[in-house]
Amino acid sequence: MRFRFLVLLLAAVTVFSVFPQDVEWYQGKPIKNIVFDGLNNVKSNELDGITEPYLGQSFGDDVYWEILGKLYALEYFETINPTALRADTQGNEVILRFTVTERPQVSRINFVGNSGLRRNELLDTVTLKIHDVATQAKLRVDELAITNKYLEKGFPDIKVRSEMVPGANGSLVVNFYVEEGEKITIEEFRFEGNSVFSARTLQRQLTLKTKGIIADGAFQEAKLIADRQALTQYYHDRGYIDAEIVDVSREIRKDEKGGNNLTITFRLYEGRIYNFGGITFEGNKIFTTEQLAALVYSKVGDVVSDKKIQADLMRVTDLYLENGYLFNRIEPVPNRDASQGLLTFNIMIVERGRAHIENIIVRGNEKTKDNVILREIPLEAGDIFSKAKVMDGLRNLYNLQYFSNVIPDTPVGSSDALMDLVINVEEQPTTDVQFGLTFSGSSDPDAFPISGMVRWNDRNFRGSGNQIGAEVNASPDTQSASLDYTQRWIFGLPLSGSFDFTVQHTKRLAAMDNMPPYFNNDDSDKAYAFPDGFGSREEYVEAGKIPSSEFLLPYNQWRLSLGVSTGYRWSTFVGNLTLSGGVRLGIVRSVFDSDLYRPFDPVLRNENNIWTPATSVWTSLALDQRDVYYDPSKGYYGIQRIGYYGLLGIEQEHYVRTDTKAEWYITMFNIPITDNWAFKAVFGIHSGLSFIFRQPFNDAPIIEEANQLAVDGMFVGRGWSGEYSRKGFALWENWAEIRLPVVPGILAWDFFFDAAGVKAKPGDLFSSFGADDQSSPDFSTFFMRFSFGGGFRFTIPQFPFRFSLAKRFLIQDGSVKWQGGAIGRNSSNPAKGLDFVISFALSTY
Repeated sequence: MRFRFLVLLLAAVTVFSVFPQDVEWYQGKPIKNIVFDGLNNVKSNELDGITEPYLGQSFGDDVYWEILGKLYALEYFETINPTALRADTQGNEVILRFTVTERPQVSRINFVGNSGLRRNELLDTVTLKIHDVATQAKLRVDELAITNKYLEKGFPDIKVRSEMVPGANGSLVVNFYVEEGEKITIEEFRFEGNSVFSARTLQRQLTLKTKGIIADGAFQEAKLIADRQALTQYYHDRGYIDAEIVDVSREIRKDEKGGNNLTITFRLYEGRIYNFGGITFEGNKIFTTEQLAALVYSKVGDVVSDKKIQADLMRVTDLYLENGYLFNRIEPVPNRDASQGLLTFNIMIVERGRAHIENIIVRGNEKTKDNVILREIPLEAGDIFSKAKVMDGLRNLYNLQYFSNVIPDTPVGSSDALMDLVINVEEQPTTDVQFGLTFSGSSDPDAFPISGMVRWNDRNFRGSGNQIGAEVNASPDTQSASLDYTQRWIFGLPLSGSFDFTVQHTKRLAAMDNMPPYFNNDDSDKAYAFPDGFGSREEYVEAGKIPSSEFLLPYNQWRLSLGVSTGYRWSTFVGNLTLSGGVRLGIVRSVFDSDLYRPFDPVLRNENNIWTPATSVWTSLALDQRDVYYDPSKGYYGIQRIGYYGLLGIEQEHYVRTDTKAEWYITMFNIPITDNWAFKAVFGIHSGLSFIFRQPFNDAPIIEEANQLAVDGMFVGRGWSGEYSRKGFALWENWAEIRLPVVPGILAWDFFFDAAGVKAKPGDLFSSFGADDQSSPDFSTFFMRFSFGGGFRFTIPQFPFRFSLAKRFLIQDGSVKWQGGAIGRNSSNPAKGLDFVISFALSTY
């Protein structure tokens, strides 16, 4: 403390010597920027959370002392010397420059006294790294981390202390001194007094495990306390409400190697079993007894379950909370009839007035502005408290992906009828730069599917809640650059606005029609038209509509587009309803030698080698009730989208596309296994219909073949990559998945079943005609492509990749026809083999 006082005193002398006292031009001037000189190891963005709130404030001694105190509190710097600079020649604004001397770097980290854990294991445990600036706060955190690691490994008497000593060249050496104590391994569990449940059944309820092939048997005192409660809860949930753990004894046996083998004995009192005798209510006037009784799901005569009773009481409590009665007292009084084995409850209710919110307070946010958080909470000061609205607000905040944790608190306000709503948040990084390979998933068979990608994105630009990003993609045949910006709230309303600008160049190949017979591909000849390299329409279809390379013409396509969109969100009792719309203005140019080539595609044939407008307008209506949109565990989502492409008569394409999609999710089970992981399964189902229609007053849709609908094998009909050449104007795609989190929030394993198919016309979707306007087998056999399989899915929104193995099949003539795959292919059995699929785990929001 004396040293810190001297530092601040010297800083005070410095500020008055550096800032000219005779002029004091800087006093009261707005702070334009705060910069640092002397930063070598400390990153400047680590200081933004301290300095940014002061930008724009008027400079004064109080502001200066606040900034200086916060900077010294970081313990990053030995000295901090300030200078005031004019931001302009008139001195209307001030720039504060702090010249700092950093504390020494860490050159080595030593562990002394460790034998139970290796050095590398401890290095992975501590947050302090070589070249970091060491602080006492960091050392305390790492001491605790080492202690917890030893406790996990079965060292209950662990003690850890640290020190910093000078190293070479002005560096620091950090030493952690470890007193491990003796490791204790659980050898056996014993149970005494149990007659209802076997020892094996009771042992399965414990999180502590005996030493075996999988478990290391490490003893942890905290887990023993939790296991004692778990055993009691197990009995209480099965009608033995008087059951308790009377005592827990421990016996340690030394083995021949000197190891400590622990036997834990649980002594139980089981008591008798009780049945549920009903619930009565006393003191309720706001809600009738019938209303409250309807919330009790436990049935009279059933075996008592403590969890079910608690759930019943929570529903009663929630009814009051939903209506703003936060300060009521609801006390269940149990009545045991031991002779008949009945348990009844009398719920004593003391009703008070509704609680109104006096203040909504946000804490923990350094980058994100308060208003960005407050606007996501559907409550304001003066409103009646509602638990449901608080939960809606928490869901909205988590979906922003700005926060790793959001915790509400409801302290009492200035009077009995008032309360404060405190939202505590923990921010996480929202700016990222991504490098790597992306898989386009394009249905265009000519497009090279892999491209190098660089993307910069900030989901919370300057803490405003807006998103800005830039991306460059490049592959041998496609290059693009784009810039996008989204403002989620406009005029303080849930009205969003966004724009994006994209420049794209693509090298493509197209079928030729250089040799007779020549086709215009209109209604008069499209039923029998075929390109060069084929002798008939049937031969063309049989080849998957892909000519050999000598009958393909190369061309370059350039595309510039600007998209502008807006949307409004309503929070309803059935979910978030969003009405959106937008317009895209662009120009496209397809370049090839028209003297040498005549494309088979009429859209490509017309208006070639000149810039042609490419415009569209779209609108959508979506309903979203998912808990977390990018990795939902429950809820549903539906969207209807309509796009009108080709607003001008001179454009190459004129068509209308509609997309109807629906998804539903439910958690099948969620079984806690460890403190940080649960065995969980989520079931999801999806169905989507897409159609392409002609525009009003146009005889037929005019659309480039690459933009027509297809089963692409990556997102639609996983594994069926060879189907993207079969284009049409009607697509029905479905999937069902069981999702199992492996590393929560990072990685999951998914099982899937896909069914998808395309047809030539919307009217053919439920008819007996196939994708080529010719008679084909029945809808249920020829039309649909089926696949199933499983694979890993990254649940990080910034890395949304799937890696799956798929097995494909058809149903023909009432029987399954298996399709061969590239992995495990067998020449003697063409139906063997799996397909490897890489795609994006795209989520709609």
